[in-house]
Amino acid sequence: MGRGRPKSVARKAGRQVMDPGQEISQLRRELEEARALLRQVELSRTEAGNLVLARRLATLEEERQVARGLAVEAALARSRTEAELKALRDAIEKAPGIWGWLLRRARRRMG
Repeated sequence: MGRGRPKSVARKAGRQVMDPGQEISQLRRELEEARALLRQVELSRTEAGNLVLARRLATLEEERQVARGLAVEAALARSRTEAELKALRDAIEKAPGIWGWLLRRARRRMG
């Protein structure tokens, strides 16, 4: 471990000690400022809010279309892969000679 005071003590030492009355009045001012800001946001919510909502809906629609395209591509890839697997299994079943026998035996042992 390090020497000296712990970090929590070092931070407290750098902070100014405020009179509780001053701190309360400062907190009240900050609260009033926050409430005023909320009122302003609520008043302008109709125009700005509608604009933000319209942008968000457009973004969601775009993302939905992208997801639908990806789903179609995934379905096509799966169909292609299943067709290739079927062709490979058919080729193994039709393989002649000892190599065909070894391939069929290995396939049976795998699954």
